[in-house]
Amino acid sequence: MTLAEPEIMPPDGADDFGFSGVRVRVAHVRSLGLVGALLALLTMGAALGVGLLMLFGRSLLAALAAYLLWPFVFSPAFSQWMFGADRAPFWKLFLLMVLAGALAKMLLPRSWSRK
Repeated sequence: MTLAEPEIMPPDGADDFGFSGVRVRVAHVRSLGLVGALLALLTMGAALGVGLLMLFGRSLLAALAAYLLWPFVFSPAFSQWMFGADRAPFWKLFLLMVLAGALAKMLLPRSWSRK
């Protein structure tokens, strides 16, 4: 790999390009510091949340519906046998819905795809 640096030659043999009397001032750059870092973290968290919602939105809604309807459909004894608790835990229902969605996409790709 060859790297070349361009060299700009001054016109008519001048050494200073005509900037001999020019004074350069650098404006003070203010940073937000801790507040800026917090805002950056909040932005990153929001982007992560939207991405996860795009990936798992359907599964989250299905798990929420199952979580709310579970006590009306199944008895506490069945829930105790199935999940080890009187009520189905949300995260277990969410994982079941993610698995069901993945299996449905594998077995029925046309009916679950976007149109």
